[in-house]
Amino acid sequence: MKRLSRHLAAASVACAAFAAQPALAQGADGSGLSHDQTNRVVTILDTGFRTCLKVEPVYRIDCFSQVYRNGSKLLANNASYWEAEVALTRVGRNLYSFQRANTDSSKGRVRTDGYRLKAVTPASMPEAEALYATNVSRAEELLRSGNKAEQTFFGPIADEVAKFPELVP
Repeated sequence: MKRLSRHLAAASVACAAFAAQPALAQGADGSGLSHDQTNRVVTILDTGFRTCLKVEPVYRIDCFSQVYRNGSKLLANNASYWEAEVALTRVGRNLYSFQRANTDSSKGRVRTDGYRLKAVTPASMPEAEALYATNVSRAEELLRSGNKAEQTFFGPIADEVAKFPELVP
């Protein structure tokens, strides 16, 4: 009987330790928000945005579209980041739709840092710039509009989005 009691005590300690581990990876309130996940998204966005600034402006709509979609994919499996995922997804989807509707077939694709990019027509650039600015502004607003915990974890993402408010700086 003593032997069984020791095994049960050891099992309960192991279970308690295992159950406590996910809370360490989450926000202090157990929400599923984490600095690690936020930082991964910020890094993806920052690296991608800097790559986009290296290409000709006519390729940037496609580049920024891909960067925003990559950022949103990192959040797709965490319900706590739903609003942030939606914000990034909307930007990526809207830019992609614009790029598809205004592709410049006279220019070939360019490859840079893992991206294969299509150009938009030079005539569509003023509209592209306005669309980009509007979408970035909306994304930043959505990222900053949550509760206190969301503001803590979405804030760095919003800050990164705000660093690149224009398609052509």
